[in-house]
Amino acid sequence: MTRPGPVRRVVTGHDDDGRAIILSDGPAPNVFASELIPGFGATVAWQTADGPIDFVTDDDPASASVPMPRFPGPGETILRIAVFPPDEAYPDDAADAVFREIDGEAERDAAQGSDTARHFWFHRTDSLDYAVVLEGEITLLVDDGEATLGPGDVAIQRATSHAWSNRSDRPARVLFVLIGTEPQSAEEIAAARRARATAGSRG
Repeated sequence: MTRPGPVRRVVTGHDDDGRAIILSDGPAPNVFASELIPGFGATVAWQTADGPIDFVTDDDPASASVPMPRFPGPGETILRIAVFPPDEAYPDDAADAVFREIDGEAERDAAQGSDTARHFWFHRTDSLDYAVVLEGEITLLVDDGEATLGPGDVAIQRATSHAWSNRSDRPARVLFVLIGTEPQSAEEIAAARRARATAGSRG
């Protein structure tokens, strides 16, 4: 299966006089291509660590030599463009193969309460994720419901268990901005919601 071409990345910065300049313009170098699933891959165009954002140095936090980041920790961000092939491209043991290859077993395990029989991609991360479909069509599944998105559609994924299903016959390309948050389980969120509702009814 043909994977979409490289992601062009333009990075700006400043010179020593404070003038805005183009630091680089070319294919984003931090690329992952699956060895197990034809057409599955991702490009990390940028990432930031927890704390103040560095506008002074010209260091590239997403160079080819930087290990492909998995998911952001609290306060960290990742800009990732992922390519999802049609579901039929995945092997029978996709649930194990995919998460083993991306080192995402912990995220898969965090979604154990979800109906993984619906789709092998179910996982959960401690992050706020903005997802924008660039090309193709993909369906976002959650525990109770689903939504199919096309080019230009946006999903706001708020630390929920979820899966991405490509039911079409061509790749889907999705841009993600992942913002790491402090760990909070679904059970903790539910308890906080119940406590807030109880407090509101008393008021």
